[in-house]
Amino acid sequence: MKIEEWFQALRSKAETIEEQWSDASEQERLQLADQLFYLRQVSDTVVDLWLQFEERLSNAIRRVKEMEGQISPEEKSVPAAESLSAVKATMTMTNEQGTAMEKTEKTSYTPPKEASAYEPMFRRGEGFYHLRMYQDAKKCFAELIEESPDWESGRLYYAYSLLFCEEQEGAFREFRLLSRSASSPTVVAISYNAIGCILAEEQQWLEAAQAFKLSLEAKPDQEEARYNLALCYYLDGDAQEALDEMERYMQKDEHDWEAQMLWLRAAQQLQAMDEEAQLTPPPSLQLPTRELDNDTLQEMASLYESVGNYHRAQICYHFLSERLPKEGWAWHGLAWNTWLIAGTKRALTLLKKAITLSPENDDFTFSYGWMLLFDGQVDQAMAAFRSILEKDRDNRLGQSGMISAYEKLGELASAKRLAKDFTDDQDPYVRALGYFHLGRLAVVEENWRLAEQYFQRTLTHTEHFREVPIYMQLCATKLGETVRNKELFPS
Repeated sequence: MKIEEWFQALRSKAETIEEQWSDASEQERLQLADQLFYLRQVSDTVVDLWLQFEERLSNAIRRVKEMEGQISPEEKSVPAAESLSAVKATMTMTNEQGTAMEKTEKTSYTPPKEASAYEPMFRRGEGFYHLRMYQDAKKCFAELIEESPDWESGRLYYAYSLLFCEEQEGAFREFRLLSRSASSPTVVAISYNAIGCILAEEQQWLEAAQAFKLSLEAKPDQEEARYNLALCYYLDGDAQEALDEMERYMQKDEHDWEAQMLWLRAAQQLQAMDEEAQLTPPPSLQLPTRELDNDTLQEMASLYESVGNYHRAQICYHFLSERLPKEGWAWHGLAWNTWLIAGTKRALTLLKKAITLSPENDDFTFSYGWMLLFDGQVDQAMAAFRSILEKDRDNRLGQSGMISAYEKLGELASAKRLAKDFTDDQDPYVRALGYFHLGRLAVVEENWRLAEQYFQRTLTHTEHFREVPIYMQLCATKLGETVRNKELFPS
């Protein structure tokens, strides 16, 4: 029997016991409890055997490296520095990156000469650590550093074990001790990197950035710290600094998909703050290719859309729809950008595919109606918007479509009535959308002063209503006035 099949049989046995427990008699529960006890013994035995194997394997790898001249005979491994998002993910905290990133750099150090007697204890703790059994690892390394307090790699493992047991205060104390006293520059760098992660978790961005910088001072090629510094800048809203650090990072690994994602998000952040910012993507992001990760392609598409480069966004979605043919959002993105480039006829077939895959997604139905509306098929567009409102009469997306449809039909009173309802909404964006609609309706009626007043009330959301500066300029021209940039883009 293969080992995978054996473990599957054990899992099935545990599941069967769980399923049978609720309906079992007292006698049957005693038998099931005996079986659970047996499975626990099996589990403990497997862990012990794995630890012995891990120790033997680690020794063999180390000996081979010695013979190949890669490390000196007395060197021992230490845990790799963690990325900020890896620490956050392991601690089950919110992270914009979504998944744990484990950028590892195995480095080795010499333990104290008197520590050879404690080598089995170190290897056992190391085994528990790599099994993510952090409570057991913490106990092992606590005993180790009590007996051999100068073993830096053991103390580093102990600090990380405390961190992953959510004992942040103790972990912070150990990392700070190592950062000040360790003889190895790499241990110092890893410790400062961990301190930065803890501080960033508490949103102490300035202090965290300083810790990451100290990590890089101790070891300039500590790439985890550089990535973390960029992520720290991004989370603190310092988009330009994040881009600068990511460009340095990507000089060594331009195809790191997490780095590509972070660059794209920082670029979007900067674009939102300064629409005139000149962005030159790293070579690996200058053109979308099939080799890029799905998440990176999606981020690239979003960035291209934000700067009006619909052709490249279309290419990204084309690759995504090939890889993810059952994902409605990929087809919707392809359809939307195709519509912006080539019009309704070529886009509708793609959009129908998206709606077929995700019939409950009102965004897709709205896009369908919007395309029909701008193609002059007002009745069909209104039918699409009404189908949204039949499910939810207060759906702002459906109502927005209806306002534009009423405008096309010249039914301005109906359009105004709907739009004015938006201005009473608690959501500031919805209110701004209402004023935007009312401003456009006032333009249709050539009531330039009223239109100007409505558009003035949307200026806090100009990132969503990019036509507002154009409308404001039109109103000013019609009124014989001049619009100052400060009015269009208030600070």
